[in-house]
Order: sequence, then C-alpha cells, then structure tokens
Amino acid sequence: MPSRSRVRVRAARPVKFTGQTLSIEGLAFDPSNPRIAELLGDKPTQAGIREVLLGSNMQARELVPSFIENGYLPYEPMIVRPARGDKHVVLEGNRRLAALLSMRDTDDPVEKAAFERHHLDHVPCLIFQGDEKDELAYLGLRHLSKTKDWGASAKAAFVERILKSGHLLDDAARITNTTVGDLRLLLLTRRLFERAGQIGLPLPSSTAEGEIAFWHLGDAVRRTNTKRYLQIEQNENPLAQPEIDESRFEKLLGWLYGNVKTKQPKLIHSIRDIPDLDKCLSHPRSVEALESGAPIADAYEELQAAGATAAAHLERAKKSIQRATGLMSDVDDAGREALRTTVSDLDNAVAALKRALQRR
Repeated sequence: MPSRSRVRVRAARPVKFTGQTLSIEGLAFDPSNPRIAELLGDKPTQAGIREVLLGSNMQARELVPSFIENGYLPYEPMIVRPARGDKHVVLEGNRRLAALLSMRDTDDPVEKAAFERHHLDHVPCLIFQGDEKDELAYLGLRHLSKTKDWGASAKAAFVERILKSGHLLDDAARITNTTVGDLRLLLLTRRLFERAGQIGLPLPSSTAEGEIAFWHLGDAVRRTNTKRYLQIEQNENPLAQPEIDESRFEKLLGWLYGNVKTKQPKLIHSIRDIPDLDKCLSHPRSVEALESGAPIADAYEELQAAGATAAAHLERAKKSIQRATGLMSDVDDAGREALRTTVSDLDNAVAALKRALQRR
C-alpha cells in the first residue's frame, strides 16, 4: 500500500447543531453525497445534481404532494453546513430541496399556490458545527450503522471518500462503527463493478436494479469457493484493483447477470441461489458443468455425483427417468423415435447392472 501518514482519529464527541430557518435560495446540493457522486462523478454541477434528483433514479418529485398538502413539516429539518459567504450545503435533505425548487419554478398553479401558502421559500435547518472529520463521523454513523440507511453501493462510495480524505481503513471502521472486514468487502465489490465495465460488461450502480446487482456480487465474492475459483488476491490498498482471473470473472458475471456479449442467460434469479453456486464451484465436475452452460441444478447434481455411493447414483437416475416420463406429452413423433434408442441403451445399462449385482 502506498505510504501515507497516519491520521489520528480523536475520540467521538457530541455533534453540535444550531437551529435556524434558511432561505432555499441560499442552499446548495451536496456534490459529495455518495449517491450523487456515483452518477455524476467528483465534480457535478448544481444543475446536474438537480436533474438527477428530479429524475427516475431519485424521484424527488414524489415529495411534492406532501408539500402541497402539509407544507414543510418542522420535525424533519434539513441538515446543512456553512459554505462560502452566506451559503449552506445540504448534508441531509437534497431530495427535499430539489422538490421545493421544482415547485418554485413550476408553471403549475396548484403547486405555485401551495408554495406561497406554506411559505416554502424558507425551511427549518440544523446547521452542522464541526470540521470534516466530525462530518464524516456523523454521516458514517447515520448511514453505515443504519440509523438512516444508504444502499451498499452508496456506502462503498462514502468509505472511499473517508479514505481519500487521509484516513486508513481501520480509522474508517472506527468512524463508521463498522468492521474492517465489512468495509473491505464493500470496496472489493466496488472495484469489481469497475472491472466489469472495463471488460465490456458494465453493471448498473444507482437504481434499485443496481443495488440488487451490487448485493449479489458482494455476497458471491465473499464466499470461499467463489474466491478460490476467481483466484482473487486483494490489494493491500483497498482503492486499488485486486488480482483476479479475468476470464473466470467474466463467467461469474454471466452466471449472476447474464452476458450481453455471449447472449448467455443468467443462472442466479435470487440471492438464495448464490450459496448453491458457491457449492458448485467447489469441485471440478460441477465447475465443468457450469462452464459448459448447465443450469445450477444440473451442476449441483454433478457435485453430488462426484462423491456419491452406487445407491445414490441409482436414486438420481431413477428421479431423472421419472422427470423425463412426465415430459413425454411434449415430445413429438420424431423425438419419440430418438428416445427409443436412448431407452434401449438404458435397458442395456440396467441389464449390466443386474449382472453386476449377481456377482459375489
């Protein structure tokens, strides 16, 4: 890991706020908000942030009906910090600010009337008193310790912000009241999301679909057999890419999400499928089945067969024949003719088995 002077993390101290009603004209969106940075990068414009907040990802406009009906409820003030001049940056409440600005600028008479009636040009705020370390600690405890939860991808972006501010990983763990192992997994998953884009299989990161994708990949790569299959070697610096078998990583992405390049359909339809995938990656026979395009159920059968007894093999064969029998109504005349040859082969196999049973 690159040398870096160690930042001392002082003991936690009470967070101080000053309550004040502020004009929305003097409020700015927070460009460091992890969910915004995920979409717009490190230097987003205020106009770009507003567009994202009002768009399909953040859907800030869904707050407008409540503002029309109830005004701004005072028991949920915006959390802001002082900026240049008399401006303040919104730490908590960016979606609310976007919704209010859209009401101010709309041509809709109902919204305009409600904006004026409820005096929504001013809102209650709590002004954060503290430096960047205090701010990171406050946001980390709220969002990584689940007082007010972020998604896993946004959490990873926030941890990156902590590290880039000069902290080491164990400092970040203390700031956010999270284990080092959990933070490493978040950052590893984020690195692998980046790697997926580099090999032409970009994954969503900001929508609900992206959150599920992030969760699935993180759950997969934390498991022993999957890590061994990928030959992952994490970099000591969690902001750097890990060593990984890229061809196998592409196969894993195909199993998890499908592969747009090869048209391979995904095998994972629920997070409950991921433990079975990991088990299948524990033995060469089941791995070969997966890499040949077999579904997880078939690969799992190969895994069971690898160490099965003769009785277990016969039980599997019996169940397979029973399943095939249930599908006969869907087989046409040509298919039935082909199956007769297979059934004849099975008869020969059963006859050989009977002869083996008669031997002493």
